[in-house]
Amino acid sequence: FQQIKYEIDPEYLFSPIRGEGKSERAIVESYFKVNYTHRFNVGRITRPGRFGRVIVISKDEHNKNLLRSEVWQELRLLDGIIQNATVQYDGETFTYREACARWENECFTNDILNLDKIIDEVEAGDLNLTFPVMFNPVTWDAHVFPVFFGGTQVSEDNLIISVPSLQLVYFVTADSKRQDARGAAWEEAFLEAVGYAEDHGVFKYISVARFASRTLDHELERNTRTVVPYFGSTFILMIAFSVVTCMMGDVVRSKPWLGLMGNVSAVMATSAAFGLAMYLGIEFIGINLAAPFLMIGKSCHIAQIAPPHTVRLRKIIDPKP
Repeated sequence: FQQIKYEIDPEYLFSPIRGEGKSERAIVESYFKVNYTHRFNVGRITRPGRFGRVIVISKDEHNKNLLRSEVWQELRLLDGIIQNATVQYDGETFTYREACARWENECFTNDILNLDKIIDEVEAGDLNLTFPVMFNPVTWDAHVFPVFFGGTQVSEDNLIISVPSLQLVYFVTADSKRQDARGAAWEEAFLEAVGYAEDHGVFKYISVARFASRTLDHELERNTRTVVPYFGSTFILMIAFSVVTCMMGDVVRSKPWLGLMGNVSAVMATSAAFGLAMYLGIEFIGINLAAPFLMIGKSCHIAQIAPPHTVRLRKIIDPKP
């Protein structure tokens, strides 16, 4: 087991190797390559890549609208926490700014945060936000609201009335295997930093949910590992069943040790088979954790002890003449 290679990539596990989707994706990527390092464009993404995503809602049960100055202050705080999260990988220390997806020399940014320049006027009703696109009168950013706002309430004049949810996305480079590994390390730091802030009451007005490209992998793996606590009871039941099945009222024909050793034999065979497969470099996947449960139905040694149970007792001592 020293050379175990654990594989949790859902695409590798659940999609066909030569599926049409992969072939068509290869064609698209040949013409519209995603260049995370210099020419990153969200519209060209064909793979999950490495990213962190947060969805924000209001904690105030009586006011779900996020278009408030205090909310935008905490959004800036959240953005700072994410961008300043420190990552350690392969002896290197870096933050989001060193690993971010770029267009030329500029990191991908959530320009919706620049609404903090005008949020006071919006809250006071002196300035209206037009749906779906609006130019920021201070920064001249073109805010595409459907990209960031969720569940937006709009008037008949296409003016935004209320915004109950908002999302922010942070992309990191993933052009090479090393960049992908660095991105995976950043995602772990991202999830930890946002989770710590949410769990320790850093935010007073907003509630934050986080998601990363590895979240699906981890959730599937966590679901698979739910069988692990049942290993002990499984082995106990299997051994007890085998031993009891091999026991009879006749002490001569009773073979409890045969049932026990049958289980030992099955465990040794399964361990040896998995060990050989791992030594040969075959990837280990979570579904293999179901192997101990399959051993219950594969206890072939039970069949070996069945014939003695059907043999009728015969008197083997002849009477004296």
